Amino acid sequence: MKVISVNGTASNAGKTTVASYLLKSLSDSASKFDRQREQVVSERNGHVLQHTGKTSYKSAESKFDLLLYDKTWCALKITVRHEGSCPRHTGCDTCDSDYEPFKILTDDAIIKENGKDTDRFSRAGADKVVWLQTDSDVEKAGIEAALACFNKDDTIIVEGNSFLRVKDADVSILVASPSVKKVKRSTKLILDKIDLIAINVRTNHTSEQIEECREQLRVIARHSESAVGMSCKAPHFVINPFVEDGYSNQTFIDRIQEHLGPSLIKN
Repeated sequence: MKVISVNGTASNAGKTTVASYLLKSLSDSASKFDRQREQVVSERNGHVLQHTGKTSYKSAESKFDLLLYDKTWCALKITVRHEGSCPRHTGCDTCDSDYEPFKILTDDAIIKENGKDTDRFSRAGADKVVWLQTDSDVEKAGIEAALACFNKDDTIIVEGNSFLRVKDADVSILVASPSVKKVKRSTKLILDKIDLIAINVRTNHTSEQIEECREQLRVIARHSESAVGMSCKAPHFVINPFVEDGYSNQTFIDRIQEHLGPSLIKN
């Protein structure tokens, strides 16, 4: 089981958007690779690849891409319940009268309800989506139980800052936005676990706004290092999930694949 953890600096930074983008991009890559692999004619004596001429079947199998794309892509959304009175008051699906310390939802009637984040994950290409709703004091037990819903060969994109508080991930991503200035305390506590930072932009964001966002992240990292000894030197990637085939987007996806590759080979 491999995990990509998607975290956000604050609400509305775009965790769900980036997580959905990753699911679509990585699962699309998997489909393309599967179509290529169907063209392979394996002549065990000659090791011939029909679509690459002189490239051997053996060398193709040695690439981490083969291991990466052979996985099932899944999603886990983690919602930590409100403490005290609910700030939403109405329309909140995580505060209800049937109280349990944590709840794991997998029913399609809930997961695929139009407009929910979990439905966005399904539409983006996730083969399985699980939604964990948990109290903060039992989040570790809840996360362990939620992970047990997946198969050991699955690759899971986990949306929610709470995951890194209790577990490690194969790739940990922090999502920031030039439109969101606030940084949650929960973000500062996980900075030392972040591998990549995605600055989630739109076409209306200016270069000045993007640079301001970068500088804010640098200041937070420096403050966290001096205050609590947490260091974050993760590289920044400016991405726009709504732009097809952008160079920066592809560079970001390539870096994720690089992080995943060696860990998959160890399987």
